[in-house]
Amino acid sequence: MHKNLVIVESPTKARTLTHFLGKDFTVRATFGHIRDLPEHRYGVNLATFEPEYEILPKKRRVAAVLKKIASGFEEIFMATDEDREGEAIAWHTAEILGRNIDEIKRVAFHEITPSAVLESFQKPRKIDLSLVNAQQARRILDRIVGYELSPFLKRALGRVLSAGRVQSVALFLIVQREKEINGFVPVPYWKIRVFLVKDGKKFYLDLVSIDGKKLEATEINTQEMADKIVDELKNGVVEINSVDVTTRNQRPFPPFITSTLQQEAGIKLGFSSTKTMKVAQELYEGVSLGKRGRIGLITYMRTDSPSVARVAQQKAIFYIKEKFGANYVPDRPPIYKTRSSTAQEAHEAIRPTQVNLEPDGVKAHLSKEQYRLYKLVWDRFIASQMKSAVIETVAISANCGRYGLETKMSTIVFDGFMKVLPIKIDEGQYLETKLSVGEKFPVVDTEAKKEMTRPPARYTEATLIKTLEKFGIGRPSTYAPTIATLYRRRYIHSEKKSLVPEELGMKITDILTEYFPDIINVEFTAKMEESLDEIAEGKKNWIETLQAFYNSFLPALDRAALGIKNARPAPIKKPAEEVGRSCPKCGKPLLVRESRRGQFIGCSGFPKCKYIESEKKPAEEVGRPCPKCGKPLLMRRSRYGQFIGCSGFPECKYTESIKK
Repeated sequence: MHKNLVIVESPTKARTLTHFLGKDFTVRATFGHIRDLPEHRYGVNLATFEPEYEILPKKRRVAAVLKKIASGFEEIFMATDEDREGEAIAWHTAEILGRNIDEIKRVAFHEITPSAVLESFQKPRKIDLSLVNAQQARRILDRIVGYELSPFLKRALGRVLSAGRVQSVALFLIVQREKEINGFVPVPYWKIRVFLVKDGKKFYLDLVSIDGKKLEATEINTQEMADKIVDELKNGVVEINSVDVTTRNQRPFPPFITSTLQQEAGIKLGFSSTKTMKVAQELYEGVSLGKRGRIGLITYMRTDSPSVARVAQQKAIFYIKEKFGANYVPDRPPIYKTRSSTAQEAHEAIRPTQVNLEPDGVKAHLSKEQYRLYKLVWDRFIASQMKSAVIETVAISANCGRYGLETKMSTIVFDGFMKVLPIKIDEGQYLETKLSVGEKFPVVDTEAKKEMTRPPARYTEATLIKTLEKFGIGRPSTYAPTIATLYRRRYIHSEKKSLVPEELGMKITDILTEYFPDIINVEFTAKMEESLDEIAEGKKNWIETLQAFYNSFLPALDRAALGIKNARPAPIKKPAEEVGRSCPKCGKPLLVRESRRGQFIGCSGFPKCKYIESEKKPAEEVGRPCPKCGKPLLMRRSRYGQFIGCSGFPECKYTESIKK
């Protein structure tokens, strides 16, 4: 019998730890959360805010097996993830096992490597109840909002609907952006450029000021104004006023945190936030590298902190020096600090666990998605520890009478971190000839280019996560589930990676804005996140925090109930669903659509393709065979009402009336 039982969340993590810990340890998995609030009941005593937890239906067998196994072990270690969710899983599991939590040994590690894991088992701690209470408070807050708003939305919109605390704010941002786009009126403006020639080489300068006053981007807003300026410039002479050469250091980006990893994976790899976290979890929990064994390739992927452990920095510096040369090593190791005042736990950034495991060196052992994400993490981390790039910029200013002109050219003098992670810089135009102060050139050509102001872009998953992080809404573990929930509830859909609200999502936002402004208020939600952080730090009482929220929430519920009492439910069109067949006329997908006469199947190519067919529901069997031919009898319908008929029709015409 082994002496020690180790409990983790996933079987993959269990396999990796088994490989490290040896024969004195048995490792078992909970397969995620094992206990939670009831699925179909409120499960919270609103007088005391005491939660009513129960073992999840799908985890009853897992719980029973763990309880039976645990009875035979001297020591139990909880090695779940090192965040609030992981702490809560450890606590719930201890409760299910019937063990005193003071007897449970809690271990947490930022990376799943032999040294990190073995070190953590040498220094176990107790389960942190402050972290557990912060997770409980979040869970109960979300349950209160969801259960109180759902009936209200049903009365308001005539459908069973759900609302969530963080999801409602995210939906609000998406809807508000869509309204800005719909209400946007484009305005024309002109950009003016003059062309000059020196030594047979043509170059240009852009108009930036008139009579010494800097032009606003859209200030030249009529064709007449643009034509007048061009006419005055055509026959003018340009004199060079200054030629300034400056150099600047372009610092590398910090290593990834959860939000920036999701953003960059969305932009560069086309991954959804959910897919990014799934693949990152696989890389963290461990991958088999053949003869090298199983090992976690990246550090923990839910973090707000860009900081890097000193040992990891030293290994990166050694690698950079050996691979690229000493001139790529910075004079002092870079220090990256979080910009967020509400960063959660003091984790490290997301980085490779071993810098010598180059992406191409382990590619054969990884799936395509794992390789691409690992390379993204590896490149970003190595670049973050390298020297800054040096950019030289030549800025030229000139005048043509009352008009001020400028142009710029930038070149990379030293690539630095760009050796590993190239980034695009604003190079301007390439000047093939040198210019001197006082030189004069006749204008050889002009250009007045018409532009139109553009509406703000729709949110993508990447830009929405960036905005949520900026306002302090949600935490690393919530970004991906929040967006996934909006998709699942069909409040939004995606068009060319952009998030577009459905009619249902827009109506829900309008109602919440009218009756529950605090729920979708960005500042209110951010302050609630700060309160949860303070609970995690042991600075606030979680029950008192819930009580304060509920006391402010109740009056809003009462006002909303009065306001919606006489309102008629607003009809909402369900988003069209594909039926899994192609249109026989044009080949585009067929959709289930709705009209005032009911549902029908129509082509997604409408109005160009007008193919339709009625949606015939399959006849139900009545459970008896036909007395004439033995085939199943079916419930059928005619213009005279329902009747029972043979499924062998028209060969068998047996029918019978339905007796009431």
